[in-house]
Amino acid sequence: MTELETLVNPPQEVFEEIVNLTSETEDWAFQLGDYQFWSKNFDQFWLFTIVEKETKKLVSSVSLARWDGEDGPLFSVGMFYCVQKYRGTGLGKPLFKKVMDIVGDNNATLTGVVKMSAKYASDFGFDKVPEHWHLFSSLKCADVVIPDKVSEKYTTKLWSDVDYEALTAYDRTICIRDRKKMMTNWFNLPDTFTRVVFDVSGNIVGYSTIRLVSKNKMSPAPFYADNLEAAEVLLKDLLNMIPNWQQYASFGFLHPECNKDPLKLLEKFAKNKESVSSATFIRSQFTKKLIPTPDQKVYALADCAHQFV
Repeated sequence: MTELETLVNPPQEVFEEIVNLTSETEDWAFQLGDYQFWSKNFDQFWLFTIVEKETKKLVSSVSLARWDGEDGPLFSVGMFYCVQKYRGTGLGKPLFKKVMDIVGDNNATLTGVVKMSAKYASDFGFDKVPEHWHLFSSLKCADVVIPDKVSEKYTTKLWSDVDYEALTAYDRTICIRDRKKMMTNWFNLPDTFTRVVFDVSGNIVGYSTIRLVSKNKMSPAPFYADNLEAAEVLLKDLLNMIPNWQQYASFGFLHPECNKDPLKLLEKFAKNKESVSSATFIRSQFTKKLIPTPDQKVYALADCAHQFV
């Protein structure tokens, strides 16, 4: 019988194994530096793993972040994963219980994949949910055609050339919690490209980051826009600033299904509508209180592991 051991905040190579395995079996997209980002930018962060004692190969994992705010702490649970050969053995539930013991009576959130959502609600109390799911709508880069002309009502700038107080104020219209420090450091991550879109009056009407992630993909994370016209200008300028963007496999939006504009946006950049795929992927879930979000502005979540918008 294989002997197992639990590691808390394991070495970087264990996290890299999680990224590689989850990208292959679950189609999750992360950067290898996300572990250090979460560790440094949340008020507290834990990565619990079970590994084979002799080989140090991953068996199961779950992460927990504590984010303090004006409304108290919010905990987020992510990276809950079990290697395929160990599924059905009951190893995951005790690991998940460890993080819920830390959460205690505080509010907690996670993004539950379709096959696990009901279990998170019934077994762990993540039963405060919006009426909609989040879809993952994607397009292969080989099928992308950047429009020659887009709206002249909007222009974009690099995030570093923007009044950061104004950008922070716009972000508070998307997320009611203060993310100034978090988003600043997010924009500064390697292999990360961020632009801000403005209307003719100079008002910020959206921003987006595109990250180069696992499986040679590009990940818009986040992508926010007040309307489809602004989103089209933003996506065009973002793609054009990424060196050799055509070499990447695909990109996609993780968006509320009640917002149809992300799908329309992909279709505007596709050779044909049939090139765009869309499937139900996750649901935002909370234990104590659902935190509302402006779904019509959300084209893609910032981070499907530890952010809810």
